[in-house]
Amino acid sequence: MKEFRPAIIRMHERGIEKREISRLLGIHEATVRKAIKRFEETETTAKWRPLDFSVWSILEEKACAKLHQTVELLKRALRKAWNEISVDTLRGIVDNFSKRLKKCIDANSGHFE
Repeated sequence: MKEFRPAIIRMHERGIEKREISRLLGIHEATVRKAIKRFEETETTAKWRPLDFSVWSILEEKACAKLHQTVELLKRALRKAWNEISVDTLRGIVDNFSKRLKKCIDANSGHFE
């Protein structure tokens, strides 16, 4: 299943039904369901980890430029926006994090720019 997981997830994010994914990849539907379930459980766990405000602002700009008719469409737009963020951008955010943390400490956890 490991070798199919990336393809399963990509198809799932595009809105392709589990039965169709199974047919296209020539694997059991139970395998597809298991991969999607694991992906969604991991995704749910990740929601509880705080994202840096810089990342959120990028996601908001890219994914929320238009209204989404369903929560699922918003989730897809956010995943797409996340996948479009370059490694260099994320590296810059991580490199800048310690400076921002120091400002937070200096502000005694208050507001700072």
